[in-house]
Amino acid sequence: MGIKDIRRNYILEQAIRLFCENSITDIKIKDVAQHCNIGEATFYRYYPKRSKLVIACALRLQEKVCEYFFDVTGGTGYDQLTRFYHRYYEIFCDHPEYYRFLSEFDAYCISEEVKDLDLYSENLDVFKEKFFEAYQQGVTDGTVREIKNFDLFYYSTTHALLSLCKKLAAEAYIVKQDKLTDKRQEVRMMIEIILQSITK
Repeated sequence: MGIKDIRRNYILEQAIRLFCENSITDIKIKDVAQHCNIGEATFYRYYPKRSKLVIACALRLQEKVCEYFFDVTGGTGYDQLTRFYHRYYEIFCDHPEYYRFLSEFDAYCISEEVKDLDLYSENLDVFKEKFFEAYQQGVTDGTVREIKNFDLFYYSTTHALLSLCKKLAAEAYIVKQDKLTDKRQEVRMMIEIILQSITK
């Protein structure tokens, strides 16, 4: 790895830290440059547009989450699917800033009309592949029922769970009903409902 790559990675890691500790909208290029002790002109040699930096941060976080959390191998297919869904809970408990970042990332891409999301989109398929392997194992070993429309089930359940995690991580208590349940319990309940729907 050359010096330029090392510096680019350093900038990226510092930007991730700043975005997660604050917000994507609050942190400007000058903030990242100052935090990295470089000038703005130098910064733009590595990331010519702010959107490039934000997407690079999203890609790096995506890789980290997949690497550290989504090894679900071992046991029955149901065991693996249980671990798959519970990874969302573990991240929610240990790294809620990731879900806050994702919530802001979605809003940023919409408001800035970001188009360059092909790689980010393709990388999402890694999670689906891991799920599908666990599902196939479950059908084979008899611990999981067959799903008529696999794509519909996968996207519906992961979108629902991800949306819940993003909402609970990003939003403060607003109305009295928000305090009636523990946020972690809500995530666990959603996972239990999903798992009950596939167990055989």
